[in-house]
Amino acid sequence: MAELSLYRNVLYVQYWDIIQEKEEEYEKFVTEEYIPKIKQIGFNVVGGYYVEVGQGPGVIACLSMDDPVGVNELVISNDFIELTNKLAFYIRNRKAVLLFSTGRVSKGEYKIQENVWKLNYHYNVKPNKKPEYREFIKRLIDIFDKIDFVELTEEWRVLYGGEADYIVEFSFKDPYDIGRLMRLPEFRDVEKEVRKNFVEVKSSKILRCTERFEKPRWLKL
Repeated sequence: MAELSLYRNVLYVQYWDIIQEKEEEYEKFVTEEYIPKIKQIGFNVVGGYYVEVGQGPGVIACLSMDDPVGVNELVISNDFIELTNKLAFYIRNRKAVLLFSTGRVSKGEYKIQENVWKLNYHYNVKPNKKPEYREFIKRLIDIFDKIDFVELTEEWRVLYGGEADYIVEFSFKDPYDIGRLMRLPEFRDVEKEVRKNFVEVKSSKILRCTERFEKPRWLKL
């Protein structure tokens, strides 16, 4: 566990669906109680998203800390458990995933991104291809450095709770650019190569950024 603390970016990601008949109560609770208290507990709030394409739940809340040890201490605290129990009155299908940056794509701090769209791939690396995969990631970074309408934002390692071992995250300012990327021959070739030789893709998701996390409507559907 000491080795993991070397990674600056650690995300505790929660997924849930809002109970339809409780949307107004939910919005009031999240705005007036949940967000202020989650910050008091010790989390940094770094974003909220809707799942526009892909398997739900449909709402995503991203919280961060400096290391996974600290996250685990917070999520078993009485304050966090009590707050989560209150949240349960307004949501269903809640699940949580703990991620840390591999450090191969980004060295900087993971911050709130406003007005963005995300394309995320959830995948496992073939056991006998891990060294080749690491070299492939270096080449992938070079490729995306030359494309000006998409950012290769982060490569995450899933510690627990996820459907796969890795998530690679792309960011876009315009949803049109997601389709534009899919049509690029360079991307189509590299996606075909990585699927054939290095990874097993479990799922992909297109996410729409909510309004700024602190605003009252950040999670309203």
